[in-house]
Parts: sequence; C-alpha cells; structure tokens
Amino acid sequence: MKGAPPRLKAAFWLDVALLISVCALEQIPFTGAIVHEWLGLAFGAMIVVHLLFAWTWIASQTRQLFPVQSGRRLINYVLNLCLFACVTAVIFSGIMISQEAIPALTKKKRTAIRSDSPWGYIHDQGSNLVVALAGLHLALNWDWAIAAGRRMLRRGKAGIP
Repeated sequence: MKGAPPRLKAAFWLDVALLISVCALEQIPFTGAIVHEWLGLAFGAMIVVHLLFAWTWIASQTRQLFPVQSGRRLINYVLNLCLFACVTAVIFSGIMISQEAIPALTKKKRTAIRSDSPWGYIHDQGSNLVVALAGLHLALNWDWAIAAGRRMLRRGKAGIP
C-alpha cells in the first residue's frame, strides 16, 4: 500500500498550520503583539500557497458553477469567496495598523493608531468573521480532512512504526 502523495501531504500539513495559526492569531494576550503581527504575515503567505495548491479546484468549480448543479457546490464556492475576501481585509487592515512588523520591514517609524481609525474596526470585526467562516469551511470539508488525515497517519506511512 502506497503512502500519501507528496502534494496531499503538503496540502494537509499546510491546512493544519493554517488552523493552528488562526487559533493563535485570535489569542493576542497569549502571543503578544509582535508574534501576532509576524504570524499574521506568515499566515498571509500560507493563504497564498493554499490558494495555489487549490487553484485547479477553484478554476474547475468556477467553470462548473453555472448552471448550478449542486447546492452544496454553490454554498462551498460562496463560502470560500467570502472567506478569501475577509482574510484579505484582515491582512490588509493588519498591515495598516501594524506597530511592529511593517515598521521593521520598511524601516519606518511607528505611528500611533487613532482610536477612531476604521482599520482597527475592520481588523477586529473581519477577524471574527474569519473565525466563523473558517469553522464553516472546515465543517464543509470535514470528510476530506478526515480522509486525508487517515491516509497521512496510516501505520508506517507517516513515520509511525
């Protein structure tokens, strides 16, 4: 019996890393602002890689979307589109309010965030939406996650004796 293909392994462990990152990013008192900002940038990079891994699926789902063949397919597509939009808004607003990572990368002085800045509100509310949408995304793709996990953890195939 063959082990999991390398692409499946990479996609599975990337998804695990994304899940852990979302959980850690929501715990600023635990991580602190510096780790939160750097992890947020890493999360953005992982999202790009995740989309590249899923690009053939995205393209095929987009082509097959109309006429609607399945309610589940349409819901999954719209959910993923909303999740992408929210993640993009959270990352962009995070860059706009960054006090550590972006100033370190750009060598520019930190600027105080005004309490009435819309970026903080977009970041906070958007991150709440990301958590909810990511939970729904995981729920809709639970069968894939379990099947991939089982295939990854088969005895002797993932380094387990």
